[in-house]
Amino acid sequence: MNKILLVLVAIFFSFPSFAQQVIESDQQLNLYNSQLKVVHSNIVNDDYYIYISLPDDYGSSSKSYPVLYLLDGDMSFGMATSIARYLQFSDNIPELIVVGIGYGALKSSNGNARRRDFTFSEVPNRSDFGGATKFITFIRDELFPFIDSTFRTDPGDRTINSYSLGGLLASYILFTEPELFNRYIIGSPHLTSDNSKIFDVQENAFNTFTDITAKVFISVGSEESDDEYFNPIDQLVSEINNKAYPGLQMETKVFDGGTHLLCPPEALSYGLISVFGE
Repeated sequence: MNKILLVLVAIFFSFPSFAQQVIESDQQLNLYNSQLKVVHSNIVNDDYYIYISLPDDYGSSSKSYPVLYLLDGDMSFGMATSIARYLQFSDNIPELIVVGIGYGALKSSNGNARRRDFTFSEVPNRSDFGGATKFITFIRDELFPFIDSTFRTDPGDRTINSYSLGGLLASYILFTEPELFNRYIIGSPHLTSDNSKIFDVQENAFNTFTDITAKVFISVGSEESDDEYFNPIDQLVSEINNKAYPGLQMETKVFDGGTHLLCPPEALSYGLISVFGE
């Protein structure tokens, strides 16, 4: 299977170099008016595969659109664009530009890069851990300007969708730079990763921010591990509720019978309706 995918990627995408930041692939992906661009981050010193889906009426309108940013874009992009289109048909959510941040599905370093970018505690002599600060800076200072200057976006309306270890990163962003996104979809965050230090980050945020203005959706499956997922998530939700930020609107959901790898589509579907709902 991997060899077949590798051949397909080689056929459909070419990546000519660009002087500074962007290595562009102008080919259209055969999925919902989508395209792929490869962006080099000078901050992280790595390339990111950026999957972009534009609304159906993008070419015939002059509107600016909210942007949904996906972590784990190699896996989540196809699923997310399909779900978003379904929900738009029924007017549950507005038309969105969907942007998936990936590593190239077949890169052998994919797992290491994901762990590097989604964890925040720097560990001596480990380049595959603790790079969240650089990754967040890449999103803020390199990816946002590129997307906003290339497409008609609403820079004041950004949503992040995350799951598992990505949910840990989204929680970290919420407690350190909450203004980066207006809406947070956090599915089954792996809060015990990084030695559960997210709770120290959360406590520091509670002592720092007088308010956090965001719409937040947090979910977990009922059949997920109590120690790894259910109990830490329940603790985090309780802490946020107890803090009672006036500008933070949060909805939570437990998916009955849900396991860790079963719930990503549900988390995104219910999450989109929640964060874009009244």
